[in-house]
Amino acid sequence: MIDLMKRIFPALVKALSALLVGAALMILTPVLASEGGFFAGSGGVPIVPGMEEMEELGVVFDKPEGRIVEAFASGHLSQEDVREFYGRALPQLGWEVIGEGLFVREGEVLKIEILEGVENSRSILRIILAPSQ
Repeated sequence: MIDLMKRIFPALVKALSALLVGAALMILTPVLASEGGFFAGSGGVPIVPGMEEMEELGVVFDKPEGRIVEAFASGHLSQEDVREFYGRALPQLGWEVIGEGLFVREGEVLKIEILEGVENSRSILRIILAPSQ
């Protein structure tokens, strides 16, 4: 009985986590989509309101180990504004903060970089989504 519980419990926790992430996405998707939307191919990584995706620069690779996404957005926001948005929004979508600009969720790592005032005084946001292994 104990062996059975040891096998079932992790699967149950994983299933409940996926359910909670799905519920958060369902709740937040209309809000985020109306504000800034999501990066193409990212599976729900939001774009900071006030920034526009630079779709021509984005790259998406699907591999057996998982997807790799590199995407860019630009706008008149400071690093502080961008970090504050992601620090608030991503945990609600199931991402765990592991460092400044680094998040993990379900076998993926998300890295966020911001370069201020690069393109005609607009900041550039770069996200990289990759398998954690």
